[in-house]
Amino acid sequence: MIWIAALGLATSVAAKPVTPDVVMNFASLKDPIISANGQTIAYVAQPDRGDPQGKLQRLGGNLFTLAGASKPMLSADGQFGLFELGPDLLTRENSKPKALKKLKSDRLLVDSQTGNKIRFERVKQAWFSHDGKVLVVLHEQPETVDKDKSNDGVQANAKQGSALTVRDLTTGSSRVISQVWQVAVAEDKFGIAYSTRSEDNSNNGIFKLTADLKSETIVQQAGFVSGALTFTDDAELLGFTWGKAEQAKRQRTHKVGLYQFDEDLRWQELNHADFIVSGYSELSFSDDNQRLFIGRQARRPEFSKAADYADNTALQDMQQLQRKSGLVLWHGDDSAIKTREQHQFKDEFKRQYFGVWQLQSDDFVQLADPQLAELKISENKRYVLGWSDKLYQQMVSWAGFYRDWYLVDMTNGERRLLVTQSLAADEPTLAADDSAVAWYVRGQLYWHNVARNHTNKVADGFANEDHDYPSPAPSYGFGPWLSGNNGVVVYDKYDAYQLKGGDLIPLTQGRERQTIHRVVIEDEEQQWHDVSQPLVLHSVSELNRNESLLRLVLATKTITPWQQHPAMIRFVAKAKQSEQALYRIERYDQFPDLHLANGNFGNLEQVTFMGEQLTDLDWGQAKLVNWRDNNGKSLQGVVITPPGWDGNTPLPTVIYFYRFMSDRLHRFPQMAFNHRPNFPWFSSQGYAIFLPDIRFEVGHPGRSTADALLPGVDHLVQLGITDRAKVGLQGHSWAGYQSAQLVTQTDAFAGVITGAPVANMTSAYTGIRLGSGLGRQFQYEAGQSRIGQSLYRAPELYIENSPVFHTEKVNTPMVIMFGDKDDAVPWQQGIELYLAMRRLSKPVVMLQYQDEPHHLKKYPNKLDYSIKMMEFFDHTLKGKAAPQWWLNGQPWRQPDPKE
Repeated sequence: MIWIAALGLATSVAAKPVTPDVVMNFASLKDPIISANGQTIAYVAQPDRGDPQGKLQRLGGNLFTLAGASKPMLSADGQFGLFELGPDLLTRENSKPKALKKLKSDRLLVDSQTGNKIRFERVKQAWFSHDGKVLVVLHEQPETVDKDKSNDGVQANAKQGSALTVRDLTTGSSRVISQVWQVAVAEDKFGIAYSTRSEDNSNNGIFKLTADLKSETIVQQAGFVSGALTFTDDAELLGFTWGKAEQAKRQRTHKVGLYQFDEDLRWQELNHADFIVSGYSELSFSDDNQRLFIGRQARRPEFSKAADYADNTALQDMQQLQRKSGLVLWHGDDSAIKTREQHQFKDEFKRQYFGVWQLQSDDFVQLADPQLAELKISENKRYVLGWSDKLYQQMVSWAGFYRDWYLVDMTNGERRLLVTQSLAADEPTLAADDSAVAWYVRGQLYWHNVARNHTNKVADGFANEDHDYPSPAPSYGFGPWLSGNNGVVVYDKYDAYQLKGGDLIPLTQGRERQTIHRVVIEDEEQQWHDVSQPLVLHSVSELNRNESLLRLVLATKTITPWQQHPAMIRFVAKAKQSEQALYRIERYDQFPDLHLANGNFGNLEQVTFMGEQLTDLDWGQAKLVNWRDNNGKSLQGVVITPPGWDGNTPLPTVIYFYRFMSDRLHRFPQMAFNHRPNFPWFSSQGYAIFLPDIRFEVGHPGRSTADALLPGVDHLVQLGITDRAKVGLQGHSWAGYQSAQLVTQTDAFAGVITGAPVANMTSAYTGIRLGSGLGRQFQYEAGQSRIGQSLYRAPELYIENSPVFHTEKVNTPMVIMFGDKDDAVPWQQGIELYLAMRRLSKPVVMLQYQDEPHHLKKYPNKLDYSIKMMEFFDHTLKGKAAPQWWLNGQPWRQPDPKE
């Protein structure tokens, strides 16, 4: 009751309207972290338009604000925070692209008790030692003068190391080591190692630091260079790769070295006909120090440029001419289309196939290869899961992503096929003791006994119940494994179950109350949950969207409430060495400040107070509404009403939607300008904002949008919230399509803004998503566009659901928005809709933002679009004078070539 009353007081005294300058200066809380001992927190206050402020707070102590600081790190003991100091916004905005790339960041070390600061310039990367007593700072490579270069004669030498500052944070003493190439810092015990690289490679080596920060040589050899460097968590072992510096990084072959104190170096030569350890190869140890995972690359021929023409005869050499052609050949049997190949080229160029060095037996076992390229490397002692999509790569274009999953034996590399044609989103889960694997595929839950090589079908009913796509329904996923052979947690829509040896044991009873339960995972690296300790559950009521934290005792299956709020509660982070954890609590009208849990299931203590920004602002309120669609199905939505609304005067209403929106009831609105209306700004200007849920029918997404949304508008009119003659519609991407399609079916809207819409499914079907290089056919046959058949099987459905074929029915003023470098929807779709509207003399304006992708990135464009949205709805919904751009357009202008 105290919490609710305080909230009401904060909003009741609000007076200042939300305006664009308020939005630009309103700070969001970003990047919250807590120290390993739970004594210190750090975060960033980031305005939408402006420089960040780093925040460092010793809990129960002072709060230090650090201008321009971001990306916080904390020492394990919480004594120090380290922040990045990047170039300020003014400098970045006034820098040309080449100059912008040259800008470097500093680091700021801050004492959390005294606020004392030390600045380190031009920093590439930094680390605290395991206990926070030592700071390691790798600086950017030095700049060298090269008169042959046109970029002001200054460049970084990419083939030599840079300065490393090592600072003892207890004594304040520092040492600087030159020509440092790579650094490794152990997580749990003192361990700092580094490699060096000189410009002529004459003095390269690998070294480690002693406790008094002196250097000891591990290996030193002229002409060689390290490619990877990594410690075990306890610093007992150091792994590294060592290769000839003269070779190109991709072709350079490396030995793998293993260093252990007071023992001779051990080496593995793993460069063979098929695979090499290259400059891109990565290393990682198992937590028990028994295995070193090594990524190798497939050998490739070196790239060679076509030679210059030697003489006049060569000018007509047909073979040489063909080698110089700019051909890209698309074959119908290619596993991936060429744009996808191009998009994946860099990743494929660096692709690693992992194997494992069994350190006790000294055996190396190759685990992955081009037939089974991907592994989920874990802390299991014998098995690892791996997957392949080779059989399904071609069908990605029209069916989406599928995989086959294997159980791989790390002792000999043998593979056991577990699952075929599983949705990419549904990953199997392997018990930490290698005893079992659980998975979901095609509506069915399975349990596999590894020792017996036996699989049981457990149950159905675990498919996503809200799945309305023309593809197999995914699952709700798995929770943590439970210690002592107690199985794994698995979810249906509402409840958590214990899956043990093929048996299902209910842990919650949420279905009757329409309450969703999930386990809060506090440590993603933890292999299992200790069943002697209670689980923390997070629950959400679908009836009112209120959220709770619960305490579940596994032995008795007893659940007791811990935190219950008419709000959203989100886990943020847990301290690694203590029980303290951070949560956010938020509502539409409550800022998502941080709250501290002390591990005793007591009250949450608020530890940040950025919500004070709301105390003098007009801020609306959000409520949940319920209605039935034209087919009798129950739907929900959120309606936001202006501050001070008397409840008696129907309001101009802007609808923003996508699919399910009712889960935003308690979500604090994003205080930023982007591709959607800014809710607080619109609310402060007297608008209601309606966020309706939409449920789709496969084959008829346009019609089902109308069936869901229009009765919702009717309901708001009946409640006296919405003025029927003053309803506007705004959507982006998928909702941009829905918006455009809706106004071909109804005249219920006074104005529509459609951002990045598909206007013609028949042409978009065979388009390309430029951001991923994927063909778009899968979106219609199996994905979001929900047609469910190919264009060639059901052309009538593509025509039915394409706005350009029904534009003659549109009587609603329309604004179309596109970035002309859209990486998801071909921006020519906007042109098709614009030309159709223009040809039929319909009221339309298209906003083309140059060099912008699917979501606007440049702030002037985001602000301009937001202002135009407000101006358009002010005109069409409130009857204000039309803006000049709507009345008269705007002539094309020559872009500034300097820009």
